[in-house]
Amino acid sequence: MFISKKIKRTVAATSAAIAILMNTVTSIAAPFTYGSADDVRAKALGEYLSSNGIILAGTNYHSSSKNETEAVSTKQVTETTQVAYNTIKRVNTSLPAGHTNVIREGVEGEKSVTYKVKYQGEKEVSREIVSETLLKAPVDKIVEYGDTNAKVSTDSDNTSFSYKYVIECKATAYDLSAEENGGYAGQSATGVPLDKGVIAVDPRVIPLGSRVYIEALDGSWSYGYAVAADTGGAIKGKRVDLCYRTQKECIQFGVRPCRVYVLS
Repeated sequence: MFISKKIKRTVAATSAAIAILMNTVTSIAAPFTYGSADDVRAKALGEYLSSNGIILAGTNYHSSSKNETEAVSTKQVTETTQVAYNTIKRVNTSLPAGHTNVIREGVEGEKSVTYKVKYQGEKEVSREIVSETLLKAPVDKIVEYGDTNAKVSTDSDNTSFSYKYVIECKATAYDLSAEENGGYAGQSATGVPLDKGVIAVDPRVIPLGSRVYIEALDGSWSYGYAVAADTGGAIKGKRVDLCYRTQKECIQFGVRPCRVYVLS
């Protein structure tokens, strides 16, 4: 019978594989020995077949890929995250230009966020938001700042002027006498002659030399324009002393709340 060369090669390979199998079983009990040239060829053929991923029946030989595809899975994950607060700014004409005052500190809120997370093996590869629930609303921060170009109308002539800032103060009055001025009649701490229109201030609040406009909080009276040119031992903080020419005027004035505009 005619047998093709291909069939012969297949038979030869199978015979060699069987020989390797027999030798492998034998090697469990004793080390492999090279009895002949055929043994060497058989072992070489076995190593060749194993290296190319061919599984020999009855043996533990197998092949594996280093790039096996890892399992892809998804699951929902819920996390709590912070919600940022806003900062609200508003003008306060009582503040000096460039100054700020924090009225209320901001507080961050919280929300619960549920994600759909995709994993490849144990590694997260993507996530998307499924739902959000607000747990605690944030509290806005409020900051006041001084206005550099505020305007106000006077009650006397309805004209307007620019001011840097305005302060609510307690106002008292003093006259030109030496008793009222540390023994120096008619003279201010800066050397400016005392008269109506000169006021004593705390220089830490209103700088000496500042031009001001003073009126009642409700607009019922006004001292008018003045210059901060004097100081006094009792004039501290938000307090001003208004100079009048007579003691009678000072007594009539007494102590009053006022609004002091520090002019530009």
